[in-house]
Amino acid sequence: MKTPESTLQDLGERRIIEEILRPRYANESPEDFGHDCAIIGDTDEWPGHIVVATTDPCPEPVASLLGYTDLYYRGWLLATINLSDLAATGATPKGLLTSLILPNDLSVADLNRLLDGIDDCSMANEARVLGGNIKEGARIDLTATAIGVCVKGKALSRKGCRPGDVIVVVGDLGLFWAGVLAIQKRVPLGDYESELLRNVLTPSPKVKVGQAIANKALLTACIDNSDGLYPSLAQLAEINQCQMRVNFENVSFHPAVLHVSSLTSISPTRYSLGWGDWQLIGCCSPENLDALLALARECNTAASVIGKVRTGRGVVLADAGEAKPMAPIDSQRFTKDSWFTVGLESYIDVLTKGPLWISGDIEREQTSSVE
Repeated sequence: MKTPESTLQDLGERRIIEEILRPRYANESPEDFGHDCAIIGDTDEWPGHIVVATTDPCPEPVASLLGYTDLYYRGWLLATINLSDLAATGATPKGLLTSLILPNDLSVADLNRLLDGIDDCSMANEARVLGGNIKEGARIDLTATAIGVCVKGKALSRKGCRPGDVIVVVGDLGLFWAGVLAIQKRVPLGDYESELLRNVLTPSPKVKVGQAIANKALLTACIDNSDGLYPSLAQLAEINQCQMRVNFENVSFHPAVLHVSSLTSISPTRYSLGWGDWQLIGCCSPENLDALLALARECNTAASVIGKVRTGRGVVLADAGEAKPMAPIDSQRFTKDSWFTVGLESYIDVLTKGPLWISGDIEREQTSSVE
């Protein structure tokens, strides 16, 4: 007869802290473990640097909706979401503070898998868990705060691009949604299984390449692509009062994306418009482009030129001989069409079948400065 697996309720908060969390996180500074605040160090510890911090929750991963329910992937995603914001500033991560709300009947084994995912992603990016909070709740609810430092005067920012700059995506382009659709539609993954599952299960924040880009000042503006291409570019266009003109005609897509595209009859461009690959989207002056692309290669990171910054406003997409204001393929929170509200299938329908352009008065207004 199988012995019942112990659960978090069998242990209680204090035993969880002492028996599971302390052995993991108290080794480096046991005297600091258990305090209300994580002690990172005096600001004098990083002369010439500024401290940056960000916080984000982690929704249920798409991976779990596809059947990959191991909490390792949810822990990994929690770290990725927060470290990606640091990457967009070119920061060096110092660590994460985690807030874990968990059901009483969650197994201890599942907790350890969750922590393994957080720890492995953190360590892969030279960060560590500094502390946090754990409590019981009706469902799993995860939040983290990432803390890092930037060289003073070299932090990347969303503001600074100008007409004439090129638009660059640093990171994979379309692999996440190609992987999702391949799994969902039972497309044979063939030789591309590892590439197609990589960003679905363990997406990588672009921390190291972001640091290198910041140190060499190779981007005039930068944002992490956590919400999709359109909302990311729309924010850059708004804050810089310029127009982002996107064109995928000269993009070399990963063979895995082309493989899925050929079997699903969905354009690789479509796969590139959504969130999930956790890239950096930036603007680069033409004279720095070769250096940026070379740096990305040195960091074993893909980089693709997808357009130009122009005088005007909004986001314009050129595709199949047409150039019009891009449709807002988005998943903005607290809206009626957020995928958290309407479900993943609705978002996939818009991404793969919805219109690429908007029309009417907005079109005439936004395209007046395209050429």
